[in-house]
Amino acid sequence: MAVTPQGIEAKVRSLAEAVTERLGFELVDLEYRREPAGWTLRLYIDKMGGVGLQDCERMSREFGTVLEVEDPIPHRFNLEVSSPGLNRPLGKASDYLAANGKLVRLVTNQPFDGQRHFTGRLISVQPAGDSLLLRLRDDTGKEHEIGLGQVAKGRLVYEWPAMAPTGAARQERKQGRAGRK
Repeated sequence: MAVTPQGIEAKVRSLAEAVTERLGFELVDLEYRREPAGWTLRLYIDKMGGVGLQDCERMSREFGTVLEVEDPIPHRFNLEVSSPGLNRPLGKASDYLAANGKLVRLVTNQPFDGQRHFTGRLISVQPAGDSLLLRLRDDTGKEHEIGLGQVAKGRLVYEWPAMAPTGAARQERKQGRAGRK
């Protein structure tokens, strides 16, 4: 019986969660896919305060050893370990609870209010049993209530901080203040 990519991914996810927990990291996401250069297993890890290159190297060494011993992947592959980046993926209920009040991008499984792609501020996260109800306000100000079970993909949208005025704008402000004295 052939092992499916989904079966491999499930086994690898279980192994990765054990290693990340032992090392004090969080497994944010895992991808196992065929790419032009061959199969790639990509782990996204995080921890309080963020992860650095040394954290990724440590996870790669430790998890690489586990993969050699357990051998869940029957062919050659590349292992990559990375931080989730600024546009962190959202998947678990705890991810959405932590993202409350932030700008998010969601793709739903089925069209909802005539669309599948939503970008807006997550204004309310309401636990209801084993699911969450996400209330999202889009650019038009319209609110959408979307159940977590309806979300196929979710990501934070990084909001760049407002830049301090420089050059001519700063000079204009100074002159404006000087004229008011």
